[in-house]
Amino acid sequence: MNAIESTIQPDKLELIRPLYDSAPNPGESLEIAPGLWWLRLPLSSTLDHINVYVLESKDGWTLVDTGSNTPICRAALETAFSQGALARLPLTHIIGTHYHPDHIGLAGWLVDSPSLRNAPRTERLRQRGAIFQTTRTCWLQARLLQMDDHDLPRDEELKFVQAAGMKGMELAAFHRRAPSDFSSLVTPIPATYQRIQQGDVLSIGQRNWTIHIGNGHAAEHATLWSDDGFVITGDQILPGMSSNLSVHPSEPEADLVSEWLESCDRFAKLATSETVCLPGHNIPFRGVATRCQQLIANQEAALNRLLEHLARPHTAIDCLAAVYRRQLQSYERNTTIAEIYGFLNHLYLRGEIRRELAGDMSYLWYRTKSRNCE
Repeated sequence: MNAIESTIQPDKLELIRPLYDSAPNPGESLEIAPGLWWLRLPLSSTLDHINVYVLESKDGWTLVDTGSNTPICRAALETAFSQGALARLPLTHIIGTHYHPDHIGLAGWLVDSPSLRNAPRTERLRQRGAIFQTTRTCWLQARLLQMDDHDLPRDEELKFVQAAGMKGMELAAFHRRAPSDFSSLVTPIPATYQRIQQGDVLSIGQRNWTIHIGNGHAAEHATLWSDDGFVITGDQILPGMSSNLSVHPSEPEADLVSEWLESCDRFAKLATSETVCLPGHNIPFRGVATRCQQLIANQEAALNRLLEHLARPHTAIDCLAAVYRRQLQSYERNTTIAEIYGFLNHLYLRGEIRRELAGDMSYLWYRTKSRNCE
């Protein structure tokens, strides 16, 4: 995630209200409402946690998102489902909101894990095991990424960063780096799944959850809206941070910003002032519509900063400081380069900037006209 600070004054908006002061400890479960539980799992990355949610039905639990394939995530899940309230029923369904490793990394392990299915249940459930539910894009993308396991960057990945302006020692280091750790963070994706899509209604326990699909952060990202005012948003709506909108070398012309803005606008209209957002990271909160407005404003502010910066030609890498307004750490560079492409592609397709290929095979981007003439 890359934080782009909100530009909307809080006194002009409906208050965003955190539901709790703190999160449950790893391996502990917190009941938010009858039949609805919150778990926080540890991640071994800069973003050190993920929230997952457990929904109760008479046959067992449905787990929404799973955490990454790491020992600390697996241990936290095993503790949660073997002790306390969650030990009384088996795990019967896993829902993946999108294909990123912290959200589906343990789906395959959970489907096959007998340690999470030891609670009393019917013979039918014992034979069936847990069922994986997700969007078609999530399932396909995850399966493809697991098969695309290579030790060094491919030509299209090298061209991608070179076009962004990477050169010298940084480019030489990129030539030697392992391009992805997806396979190590994701257990084998289940070979079969149940598709969820826009408008589907999942009846789980006493609630009906309607699926609404967002885009931008991940293609066909599922969010779940209950009939009593809860919404599980994955990474589509987050408090305190803006979700990363990274363009991939496989689709270098993608305009993820347009997809993101459309999704935020649509979700803002679905929410009421009392809708409780259950996000993939940070603390659950009320004020979904306000947060969506902030996310839209954050993107527009970043685009405006970028336009100002492009009064003169610059490479994508030269634009990082203008957009993020801080010194980036070395581990952030690849992610932020991919996101800068998203901003540039959006402005390019809107006709507000142009690009030219320089002699070193990098693109120089620049505004089409002076801001004073607009």
